[in-house]
Amino acid sequence: MAKMEGRGVPDTMENMKLCICGACPTFRHSSLSGGVFCARGKAEEKVGQMGCACGNCPVFAKYPLKARYFCLK
Repeated sequence: MAKMEGRGVPDTMENMKLCICGACPTFRHSSLSGGVFCARGKAEEKVGQMGCACGNCPVFAKYPLKARYFCLK
């Protein structure tokens, strides 16, 4: 069974393949690693907001997500 962090997004390989965290400005300009923060929860690394790509992500569209900056919040 896939792990879920309370947002209704399963932490699955399918969602990882759809994830665009790696193309996000905040991700690219930081030491972040991983992805699918909407399923896994915020990153352990402390980073600043540099722009957010969550709204353009297929995972974001697939589930009823409204918030952004899942890597930070």
